[in-house]
Amino acid sequence: MFNPNEIEATPLELEKSFKALELRIMQDIIRKLKENGGEITRASDWQVYRLYELGKCKEEIKQEIQKALKISDEEISNIYSEVFASGYARDKDLYVKTGKKFIPFEENKQLQQLISSVKKQTKEKIKNITQSLGFAVKQPDGKLKFKPIADFYQNTIDKGMLDITSGAFDYNTVLKRTVNEMTNSGLRTVDYASGWSNRVDVAARRAILTGFNQVVAKVNEDNAKNLETDTFEISWHSGHRPSHWWGGQWFEKEKLIDICGLGTVEGLCGCNCYHSYTPVIPGISVPTYSKEELEKMEKEEQEKEKYGNKEYTKYESLQRQRRLETTMRAQRQKIKLLQDGGADENDILTARGRYMTTSSEYVRFSKEMGLPQQRERVTIDGLNNIGQFPKEKMLKNAIGNDILKTNKTTLTGVPDVITQVKYKRGGISRNYYNKNGLLSKQISNNNHGNAKNHPFGNKGEHAHDYIYDKNGNLLNRPARELTDEERKENGDIL
Repeated sequence: MFNPNEIEATPLELEKSFKALELRIMQDIIRKLKENGGEITRASDWQVYRLYELGKCKEEIKQEIQKALKISDEEISNIYSEVFASGYARDKDLYVKTGKKFIPFEENKQLQQLISSVKKQTKEKIKNITQSLGFAVKQPDGKLKFKPIADFYQNTIDKGMLDITSGAFDYNTVLKRTVNEMTNSGLRTVDYASGWSNRVDVAARRAILTGFNQVVAKVNEDNAKNLETDTFEISWHSGHRPSHWWGGQWFEKEKLIDICGLGTVEGLCGCNCYHSYTPVIPGISVPTYSKEELEKMEKEEQEKEKYGNKEYTKYESLQRQRRLETTMRAQRQKIKLLQDGGADENDILTARGRYMTTSSEYVRFSKEMGLPQQRERVTIDGLNNIGQFPKEKMLKNAIGNDILKTNKTTLTGVPDVITQVKYKRGGISRNYYNKNGLLSKQISNNNHGNAKNHPFGNKGEHAHDYIYDKNGNLLNRPARELTDEERKENGDIL
């Protein structure tokens, strides 16, 4: 009825609406922190103002959740009407071949009743998900503790305001800490009975696919009954988990349950399973794959490809690709929230740099493993090219390498990037960051007004090499003459 790629793509629009909800709630927290952190300077003032602000925020968050629920209701209706109807019609061919009567989708009253029931059930699940939202916050002992959204908001703003008004931390430090907490956790929903929490988009996706598979199972069983068969073919897809080796094969219904785990969380059509099964008639239906083709494909699935110091099967490489996509989504959120909070320019550039480093790794890994890039999983947030460095911040050195303009030199920065700082009193420095984001070398076109300590070159141009201990602590930064290669590379500023 549906191929694995279609099943995987079914909840994408719904996920998109919940990712938008997540970002809007995070933005609201950052906005309140920015507004109050800049205006309120005494802890006593915050105590007077906080009740109004917290009450206002709860109402705004409630409105955002209602907006997401409206979108999700519309998308659920679309999945069970247009999307499902298109897949349902594909079963018609087998009815024609066997001379059986095919009931059109809109005339199948029994199926329509089930769909109506499942739609209602799914919408209720989504609603329940939004009633237990919050963030997972790391405790002093290193463990994560779920905090309901109202508590998280109150604690975060209270702690931030106390830190700022007491002078313990500046606004930019509090902003970065808050952004890190939220993006590392993501907006989550909790099952209070088990204590287990999931990202809200993951929970919504699971709710959709559970209902979707329930209807697909009903259609398959009805089709098998009408076609007088008890045999089914399971779809096959590359990158399946090792325990789902049965893709592409034919099984009787009883064996779908006993061997393939139909109806279980880890089995056929269970959690994050993109296999489906459709009725076939021995002697009439033709297998999609021969035994030899399946053996060849399964053998290729288990073959390992080396990347860096590790070997990956197809399933393992797909899992790493998914993790990189998750990392990039969080990094894009971080950039947006730092922008909204008015963070220091260097912190925003560093966040962009980390995203670009992950993005480059994603491209390399996908290419080496022969995997198609799925950028739509990353850009589902609607933030477009937020991870790119602004064009006005980019330069080229004398040999054409990219240089990023910044307003100050820091010991940590964007991995594998060269930055340029132009000082108000004159002079330019270029900072070279290694793969770990540590400043490894600085080249300056002047002597910083200290000719005695920089007796190099014609105008005091020199280099500093940065030396660290094994823990990343700076030990020394000895100065030296530029090499011929360094002079050639930086000829545009010398």
